[in-house]
Amino acid sequence: MIGKVFITFFAITAIVQVLAEAAKTVAECEKKMPASLKGRLCELRQYKVIDGPDMDKHMDCVMKTIGFVDKDGRGDYHKLIKPLNAIEKDRKHDMNLETCMGKTFRLPNEGSRANAFYKCMLQSNSAESFKKVFDLTELILAGKLPAGAQYDKKAANMMKKIDAKICK
Repeated sequence: MIGKVFITFFAITAIVQVLAEAAKTVAECEKKMPASLKGRLCELRQYKVIDGPDMDKHMDCVMKTIGFVDKDGRGDYHKLIKPLNAIEKDRKHDMNLETCMGKTFRLPNEGSRANAFYKCMLQSNSAESFKKVFDLTELILAGKLPAGAQYDKKAANMMKKIDAKICK
């Protein structure tokens, strides 16, 4: 009986610890990013593709935080298709999401899936719309725009100001 209580206690403690460590904003992911990427934050904010395990770890945090991938790092079609089409109504988004999800679905390393999906979307012809959806979602999660906000000049200017502070 006491053994079951201890096992239950440790299981609950582990779950709470995992939930507490999950980032709620992109800024939180940036604060805990690997040291090798700290000096490259400006590049990352400009959507420069960087390879390596540290980038995989960072983008896993970011993409899960903004909800573009599931808990296993796999792209989430349903979270992206409507926002992409709100930016630019085009059938290419459907095709690009399906392609990128297919290319990354079976990658062996859960940590690399999110970054591979991110890179695939940036290399697709949906890249500009993807960047805008990414920026808008970041602003909403940070509390700078209300839920349901649309990408417009205000959102673009807010991102420019945030990036300008980082890219001095």
